[in-house]
Amino acid sequence: MYFWLFIIATAIWVLFDAKSIGVRKGLIDGMGNMGPWSWAIVTLLLWIVGFPMYLYCRGKFKAAIAAEKGDAIPSTSHSLVQSTSGSIDDLEKLGLLKEKNLITEAEFNAKKKQILGI
Repeated sequence: MYFWLFIIATAIWVLFDAKSIGVRKGLIDGMGNMGPWSWAIVTLLLWIVGFPMYLYCRGKFKAAIAAEKGDAIPSTSHSLVQSTSGSIDDLEKLGLLKEKNLITEAEFNAKKKQILGI
């Protein structure tokens, strides 16, 4: 009984979360290219696959939406490579890029070492 309530609640959360971050079909490539209602239905009918897949694709959707809105700094990794000021601003920008999954962990660590002069 509680398991079914949990699945229904999760599907409803997925629907509202997807709508709130602006998920829509065509933002990302692959199997996760669905709209909010599709995500909710997949989560409801095939929870064991649908919910983890939504959580995985959620970061991709957020990055695509940020890039679409212009929140992402274009060619930021290239501009950061040219910067050698070692300032806190550069570290903050680097952290934002990592949060938005625009750079990998290895790129983050390498650039952090370069900024800090390590």
